Amino acid sequence: MFVQIAGKRNRNSAKFGGQPIVAFHDLVSNDYGAMVFSKEWKKMADSIKSEATSRTLEHGLDVLMCFLKDHRELSLTEIARTVGRNTTSTYRLIQTLAEKGFLSRNPENRKYFPGMTVKMLGELVDDKEELRLAAHPYLVKAHREFNENVSVYIYHNFKRLCIDRIESTHPLRQTVLVGEELPLTLGGGGTALLAFLPPKVQAAVMKSEPGISPEKLREIREKGYDVSYDEMGQGSVGIGVPIFDKNGQVLAALNLSGPTNRLTGDVVTRGVARLREIAAQVTSELS
Repeated sequence: MFVQIAGKRNRNSAKFGGQPIVAFHDLVSNDYGAMVFSKEWKKMADSIKSEATSRTLEHGLDVLMCFLKDHRELSLTEIARTVGRNTTSTYRLIQTLAEKGFLSRNPENRKYFPGMTVKMLGELVDDKEELRLAAHPYLVKAHREFNENVSVYIYHNFKRLCIDRIESTHPLRQTVLVGEELPLTLGGGGTALLAFLPPKVQAAVMKSEPGISPEKLREIREKGYDVSYDEMGQGSVGIGVPIFDKNGQVLAALNLSGPTNRLTGDVVTRGVARLREIAAQVTSELS
């Protein structure tokens, strides 16, 4: 974008529509003009860089998509031909993907195949989906019974990640999206999960997110559930119950949440009992 800067003009400047066109020399010949030009140039450069990064990411994903077509191994030439790019640029993409573990190379035939990172991501998706499918019918029943938010959270990167949720139909409710991460140290769903994670994970979480003590976690383990008040907002109640696998390792936590004026004492008692029943049923189905 060109801008007209007030001040001295080159007498030889051209005109367009009766208005002088500011020459490059005139634009940068004073401090203000230089500043404006610098800002405009930086914006253009940032835009170009952002677009280039997006295109590179897209091309990298195109390379990975090649292996979805029943191709276990592909050579550099085959990948380049499939994505419609030259071998030089394709090789750079492959090298980056290999450094991050998305691709590996067979030393015998020098062909590439999906690496351990892809395998690990696939296992994460498979495990999460199996858990979600097993728990969802019970979430539906709990939602019908209480008409409050019911959710399933798993541990992910020192947070709790929502993998399934059914919201209350009441106008007054909290909203958490599937895929959203929340603290492990706040809310019944978070603390009920944190209490049964490995000690090293607990220590790391409590160091980065102070607010819960080892004594509190021990109390949750002894009870087998947690009920929080006002931790996820003033007037909020959260009931959390862990889900275990057949070996007794924690997989996730169920969460029933709502405002204190609806989740009163007797409702909380029923909610704890119902979530513990659901957790046992999900464990049984996954065994």
